[in-house]
Amino acid sequence: MKIIAGLAKGLPLLVPKGDVRPTQDRVRGALFNILAPMIEGARVLDLFCGTGSVGLEALSRGAVHACMVDTSRAATQAALRNLERTRLKGGHVVLSDCLNFVQRERAQYDLIFADPPYCKAPGDRDMIRELLTSRTHELLTEGGYFIAEAQLGYGVGDVHTREFPRWLLTDARTYGKNTLLFYRPT
Repeated sequence: MKIIAGLAKGLPLLVPKGDVRPTQDRVRGALFNILAPMIEGARVLDLFCGTGSVGLEALSRGAVHACMVDTSRAATQAALRNLERTRLKGGHVVLSDCLNFVQRERAQYDLIFADPPYCKAPGDRDMIRELLTSRTHELLTEGGYFIAEAQLGYGVGDVHTREFPRWLLTDARTYGKNTLLFYRPT
């Protein structure tokens, strides 16, 4: 796992042991190719950040601010170490439950990315659904995007359960078992 492009291109990222499932380089590369025109000068919120790879990739490609949030102490320590190793400016790492963070956050972002633990079976907690039915839309600037990574299957990973009040699904891209869902507030 490494930074794909920009100022810190090629720098390997530390990955903590445990339940961290970083966004694959291939998926992250595709995501940033899609978002390329929006990254320069953007403010990015990386929820369930794990290693911080999405926030760091954004900073490396010209974002001015990336807030990386995770509930795991090991993940936030890895993200902080990765931020220090890249020497990228504008990064901030927060140890917090992501849903609680969204409820109390008052800053606005151009891009919000969420890669929570996947909803893999009926009855599993679908944190993307929880984010889309909370006040997440209030954290986006006009023209901003909420992008979620889901696994095909249950919850928003099921093609029939991706519509939400206050949100327009503008694109869905599938890479193997992973799907990137692009939402805009209505």
